[in-house]
Amino acid sequence: MYNKALDTFKAAADCGSFTKAADKLFISHTAVIKQINGLEERFGTALFERTHRGIALTAAGECLYKELPKLLRHSDTLIRKVREAEAAAPKIIHVGTSVFYPCNAFIELWGEISAQCPRYRLQLVPITDDQRRLEFLGQSYDVLIGPYDAGMDFMYQFIPVGGYRFCITLPQSHPLSQRERLSLANLAGGELMVMRPGRSAVNDQIRQDLREKHPSVSIIDIEPNYSLDTFNLCMESGVPLLSLECWQDVHPGLCTVPLTEKYTLPYGVIAAHDPTENTAAFLTLLEKPLTRNAQKA
Repeated sequence: MYNKALDTFKAAADCGSFTKAADKLFISHTAVIKQINGLEERFGTALFERTHRGIALTAAGECLYKELPKLLRHSDTLIRKVREAEAAAPKIIHVGTSVFYPCNAFIELWGEISAQCPRYRLQLVPITDDQRRLEFLGQSYDVLIGPYDAGMDFMYQFIPVGGYRFCITLPQSHPLSQRERLSLANLAGGELMVMRPGRSAVNDQIRQDLREKHPSVSIIDIEPNYSLDTFNLCMESGVPLLSLECWQDVHPGLCTVPLTEKYTLPYGVIAAHDPTENTAAFLTLLEKPLTRNAQKA
């Protein structure tokens, strides 16, 4: 394998002087001596004779000098082959997924665009804490797929894939649960759980529309990070919950009814603001095909 000390050895042999070799290589005289001593220790023999008149190659040094071009060519070939093998090896991207943050839609789309990213393979990793999912980007997994209001949060990279429709989730025993669709007007005189303001522009718009157009609906503030506790609260209290279509199957005792109002929240690939080099290259490849798909949607 190539060793930079071999360049120092050749320079010293060509110059006939360690000092001149140091000047030629723009390194210190001490560095030259250290590298030559290291080579001699590795080969177990002296490569130069040192005298007050200068240096000269020993028989072993002559042998190394003669074989050096062949060794360097072989080393260059080996390095090239290793790099080619590394370039051809599949790059693994770990995708975080959970019941609340499924990646089904992205996996289906990946089947269509993966030919444009032939070096990459996806490996699914469970999200163990939905509420802290974004904190683990770049640690437990490289990316995750989920709803994201990029207009309100610039802490992470986001490539949109499509949009999730807003729905009303409510217990199966609720009088409105059998409707195929619901409008906000259908909730008049009742209550609706909505994430507290300031975390999502779309949710804030729905809140404003409720206050202006349907003031009889009582808004109950809840935490923005939806979890199973959120849906358990909906089940136990009987109060309808503003949610998304991607969460329609998270609780067997609840049903999710689409809203007639066409509110949507973008979903897509979310990554750390400063991803690894491998993840950054993957995101660059994804951006064009995913953006085209989002525009079609």
